[in-house]
Amino acid sequence: MKFNSYSFLVLFAVVAFSISSCSDSDENPQDQQSSNPLPDFGDADGVMAAIKAKSNLPDGTPSLPGMADILIDVANANFYSSPSGGTLVNVGAVSLNEFDLQNVGGNAYINNFTDITLEINSGQTNKWSVTGDNGFAGFTHTTTKPMPGVVRFQTSVPEEFTLSAGVELSVQQLPSGVDNLLWVVSDGSKVITKEARATSVTFSASELNELSASGTALVQVAAYNSESQTFGGKKIYFINETVDSKFVTLN
Repeated sequence: MKFNSYSFLVLFAVVAFSISSCSDSDENPQDQQSSNPLPDFGDADGVMAAIKAKSNLPDGTPSLPGMADILIDVANANFYSSPSGGTLVNVGAVSLNEFDLQNVGGNAYINNFTDITLEINSGQTNKWSVTGDNGFAGFTHTTTKPMPGVVRFQTSVPEEFTLSAGVELSVQQLPSGVDNLLWVVSDGSKVITKEARATSVTFSASELNELSASGTALVQVAAYNSESQTFGGKKIYFINETVDSKFVTLN
C-alpha cells in the first residue's frame, strides 16, 4: 500500500497557544501544523480519517508543567473527482462525532483548530456524517472497527541520526486493533516511508539517499485500521489512526 500524497494536516493548537502566550509574535495558531502519514487506496473516491496525534515538543518550545508531549484529536476528509486522483470536491457539510469539519480551501476538510477533543478514544468507534454534493450522496456511517491503542516510540529512539548509518525506529508495543503501521523519516521537504506491522524497522542508507542533513527533521509512526463502504456508487474509506511524531536531527 502506498503512502498518501495528500497529507492530512494536524493543527497543533496546544503548541500554538503556548507559543503565542509566551511570545510577542502575532503568529496565527492555524499556521502551527504538521502532516500525518496515511495509507493510500488506489480505488478511493473519498478518504475520512480520525486521528489521535502525539508529538514531543520541539526544542525551544515553552514547556508546560507535566507535559512532555501533546496528544490531540484530528479529523480530515478528502473527496476526489476521480478515484484517488483528479481534484478535491465539495461534498457539503462533513462531521465526525457531531463535530463539524471546516472546508479550509481547495475542498480539503479538517476539524476546527479550537476543537481540541473530537471524542476520538481508543477502543471506541467513530461516527461520520456527510450531507452530499457534486455527485456524492449524503450518508452517515459508524465505523465497525474501533480506534486502535496509542502508538508510542521507544524512549531509546535517539534525537540524532547519521544518514550514512541508516535509521532504526522502534515502538514500545503493537497497539491493539491495528491493521498495519506506517513508518516515516523526513528531512522537512522529502519523505521516505515504509509499511510494516512490526515493533521496529530499519531504513538503510541507500533508502535514505534522497534525504539531506537537517536540524528540523521528523520521524513518525502511524498505527491504523481501515474499512470501506459504498454510498451512491462512491467508495469511501474510513481510517482510524494513532500517530507518534518526534523532531530529530539528521546528519
